[in-house]
Amino acid sequence: MYTLTPADEIHERIAKLQSGLRAAHLDAAFLVQNADLFYFAGSIQQGILIVPAEGEPVYFVRRVFERAVEESPLSNVRKIASPKEVTAYFAGKNVAFAAIGFELDVLPVGTFLRFQQLFHGAKPEDVSPIVREIRAAKSPHEANVLRGNGRKLAGLLFGARKKIRPGVTEMALQGMLQGEAIGGGHSTVNRMRAFNQDPGLGCVISGPDAAVPSYADFPTAGKGLSPFVPAGQGERAIQPNEPVIIDLMWAQDGYLVDMARTYSVGPMNAKMEEAYGHAVAVLRAIEAGIRPGAVAGDLYAAGLAVAASTAYARNFMGPPGYNTKFIGHGIGIEVDELPFVAKGTPTVLAPGMVFALEPKFVFPGEGAVGLENTYLVTADGFETLTPLDEGVLRCDG
Repeated sequence: MYTLTPADEIHERIAKLQSGLRAAHLDAAFLVQNADLFYFAGSIQQGILIVPAEGEPVYFVRRVFERAVEESPLSNVRKIASPKEVTAYFAGKNVAFAAIGFELDVLPVGTFLRFQQLFHGAKPEDVSPIVREIRAAKSPHEANVLRGNGRKLAGLLFGARKKIRPGVTEMALQGMLQGEAIGGGHSTVNRMRAFNQDPGLGCVISGPDAAVPSYADFPTAGKGLSPFVPAGQGERAIQPNEPVIIDLMWAQDGYLVDMARTYSVGPMNAKMEEAYGHAVAVLRAIEAGIRPGAVAGDLYAAGLAVAASTAYARNFMGPPGYNTKFIGHGIGIEVDELPFVAKGTPTVLAPGMVFALEPKFVFPGEGAVGLENTYLVTADGFETLTPLDEGVLRCDG
């Protein structure tokens, strides 16, 4: 059964967007990216959402109009055969836009140039910063969806202990976990805004292969299956006494949570055990500062200071030379929303913001250890949305 976005949610989001447009001196927003359509229209059908700074938004849909009407609470959903009908609609109402905001962070140049011609003479601006800032603070409705997804993901990762044994390949383990997730309601679609960054379904990586860097800007990318998919799990068989990292997202009802834990069949060597303890200490240091008004860059500095004081500072957040400059990322409809807990980030935390923290230590030729939780900023601190034991999860084998 479909879970539709409540009408009052959509109307409140539209009102915030219109306020942002007026503050930026934009006459309208032109939205076509799927994640933004879902957020502001409640429907991902093939269309164009025009949100004027004043007045009623219009959702123009080419395919499939009937589904858009069923899914979106917006009162003005119009069927079109061509984007040119958008121009004709506003011309018929004698409405002209002098400045229009486009999603310039995600629109391909060719697509943007075609859409720009629909409002000839209007000045194009980037509306993405306004959109992303609005989406950063989750409503109680969104928080409830994320909370439910977090519980499901925690249950999946807890149960993974019984599936890990020597000889099982990373791919086989990923298949078992994803099959269970899909049976539990996982939508199988993990969205990411950044160009050419493919989040896939998360990763199951083990031993030395977990420490292989890749194009993806993740601390633990994994070797992957081939040059076509050069990250994530591969055909490597899990061995005793080595770290196994399971880093998955749960996607359901339009929202994502992100979580990782380290597992082992039997004890890991002393170096890995020690490094894992440091990862937990980094997490604690950052958690101590999570509250409304905190600056994301300051949280990063607090975590980095802990990692820098260890013997494994060069291995923090990636193999030496490939270390990422973040410890956390916002998450919601997409896996790379605001705020980023990264070097120098000026974002000030506010109630409703949701982000994942993933401190990890990576040792080339040996393996990687770490963990990840998703957090909701509350009025006086934070709530962990992925509740699960934070020690190394031992497997029976």
